[in-house]
Amino acid sequence: MTTLAAGADAVNSETATEVAPVVSTFNGVADRFSYTFPANSVTFLRIRQR
Repeated sequence: MTTLAAGADAVNSETATEVAPVVSTFNGVADRFSYTFPANSVTFLRIRQR
């Protein structure tokens, strides 16, 4: 899972990277599951088929 999250007014510049991707692992995927997404974020969730 890759998430981009930051404050609503966050901006990247040449000297600061306030918005950057964070890669993590999400365990517990089943036929039904729930996940709470961070505010002001874009999340790419890759679910591999068994």
